[in-house]
Amino acid sequence: MLKKLILITSLISLSVPAFAATQCGPFYLKTDKSGWYSVNGERAKTQKVTFAKEKGDYDNATVKLLVKNSKAPGMVEMEQTTREGKGLLRAEIVRTSQSQIRIRGDYDCEPAK
Repeated sequence: MLKKLILITSLISLSVPAFAATQCGPFYLKTDKSGWYSVNGERAKTQKVTFAKEKGDYDNATVKLLVKNSKAPGMVEMEQTTREGKGLLRAEIVRTSQSQIRIRGDYDCEPAK
């Protein structure tokens, strides 16, 4: 019985994304136990993970997030692309009208310390 419990626990822990905390410019990204991303402490409202090669390969994946802006009203749309372990984050403030200025940026990602 104990062996079955240990096996089930280890399988569940393997299914959680193997994504380490990452710093991309002013954005700190990490996942919780359920696999949801948070950016600067704000949990993503929506997220979509697309794997480039094989499922579960977070070293070759694209993650699209919609997160509440922690420093101003509104939302931030983000896309983190990782290829062979090197990450790039594209962030853009979601505009509420076409007359608003477009604010976006690209940031290199590094493992958080």
